[in-house]
Amino acid sequence: MEKFEKLMGRRDLANFLTAEQFEFRDSVHRALSQHATPEYLREHDENKTFPRELIELMAQQGWFAVTLPEEYGGVGGYMDMIGMLEVMGYHSSTLARYWNINVNMVGGALVQLASPEIKQELLPKLAEGKTFFSFALSENGAGSDAASLRTSAERDGDSFIVNGTKMWITGSVQANHILLACRTEKGEGKHEGISLLLVPNPTPGLEVRPIDLLGGHMVRSCELNFVNARVPARQLVGDLHRGWVQLMGVLAKERIALSAIVVGAAQAALDQALEYARERKQFGRSISSFQAINHKLVELQTQIDCARLLSYRGAALLASGQKCNFESAQAKFFAGDTYMKVAMEGLQIMGANGYSMEYSMQRHFREAKVFQILGGTGEILRNVIARDLVG
Repeated sequence: MEKFEKLMGRRDLANFLTAEQFEFRDSVHRALSQHATPEYLREHDENKTFPRELIELMAQQGWFAVTLPEEYGGVGGYMDMIGMLEVMGYHSSTLARYWNINVNMVGGALVQLASPEIKQELLPKLAEGKTFFSFALSENGAGSDAASLRTSAERDGDSFIVNGTKMWITGSVQANHILLACRTEKGEGKHEGISLLLVPNPTPGLEVRPIDLLGGHMVRSCELNFVNARVPARQLVGDLHRGWVQLMGVLAKERIALSAIVVGAAQAALDQALEYARERKQFGRSISSFQAINHKLVELQTQIDCARLLSYRGAALLASGQKCNFESAQAKFFAGDTYMKVAMEGLQIMGANGYSMEYSMQRHFREAKVFQILGGTGEILRNVIARDLVG
């Protein structure tokens, strides 16, 4: 942890964070250093068990309230969020993703789009960590092309009847409600006729089945099967048939949050490789003294620093109310690529020990890849940037 302690008061972030936000960032690190120990994380990752103690800690610390409106018990803004998520990602990218799904994505969508009744019922509970959500967008045939989704919801009196299958939906086992993107009308284009429903969990006709993935085992990703599941019409979030357009702001926020998480995770992986390289002796000296190793460490730290600045730049634009599709896409794909490179090189530096389950480098190696996929693949995000860059 020594390396990260030195990075907590970074001069390059002074233009982005206030003294209070730096202190908040430090407090998150102190709490997780005590409770999210490597042994605890390894146990829950290997056993694929939900880290309830850490979720309770997050609730006690008030972290689920960050970015929510004050009237619902919320505190802080997007810069508080990004500082928190970088530190949370340093300790566990899976834990940080769980926060992001609950508060930044579903919570953010409810703040912008939900009825006053839904907001009043659920947002105060979310702020206290007493209710949880998942976000069901992806399908097997609609991943990068998410607007091609086929899950349908047909109006039947005061309800919608939902049929279809969603894939890779994180946190659904624990979710009290699932924000579902579904097709309520066949429009001229694939982006038309999509609506958002807040589905109570459990609901008759809804099956939640965990999927075995390469990483992220503490919070399971799931397949959701809807067979004539009846959802009250009052659970509509946003305007009927206009859900895709209204989701765009939420997706841009997701990219910023994920980039911060990834920066923290990449820094953790590099810190472990650096610590190992200092202690590992070969040919009578530390391997960190070999130019082939220390140049590699320098290059990786430089890439992480670049990713960090891209992430904080995007967050600053988001916090000021400016458009940041271009900048959020840059931050997300660059941070994702950086984490993957750090994990691969870190494993190489540590050799057989990096490949061993005893060290967390293998977990970084398994978890890094998903950040090049979820929240928009690197290829899709480059397309987003290219549209603005070259027209």
